[in-house]
Amino acid sequence: MNTNDELTLRSGDAGDLKAVFQLNRKVFDEAWSEGSLYAALDSGFDLLLCEDGGLLAGYLLSQDILDEVHIMQVAVDESYRCQGVATRLSRQLLSCKAGMAVVLLEVRASNKPARSLYASLGFCENGLRKNYYAPDSNGFREDAVLMSLCLQQRGTSMA
Repeated sequence: MNTNDELTLRSGDAGDLKAVFQLNRKVFDEAWSEGSLYAALDSGFDLLLCEDGGLLAGYLLSQDILDEVHIMQVAVDESYRCQGVATRLSRQLLSCKAGMAVVLLEVRASNKPARSLYASLGFCENGLRKNYYAPDSNGFREDAVLMSLCLQQRGTSMA
């Protein structure tokens, strides 16, 4: 079993993308291609990694657009779930992006753990994208819940 004390956070780069791609494929039904991940980094996306002794426990991929931060993906390896990995990644991002105006994301309506995590960090649910995700094997297209956090109004007790 892993403890939070063993986990380290660091910025990722192109050399980390093979491990990121493997986790991406394990976690997401609609995984990004390896080429898409490389293109994202090449175009200025930020990659934040959480590691356990050099093993990838999770990552957060974000993009800055003007004064907005867009969380594109948060993925946590199944063996590290419920151990605070996504919370640590999210808090680190918020700390690093404190000078920005707002953080935006969308999350599957059914992903209650992620919605709870973001709510605990101060995010508000403020919209819905109907039928946003690609259809599953039964043809069901899930909605995306839009969430945001205004950093200018946020307290400083997130560390």
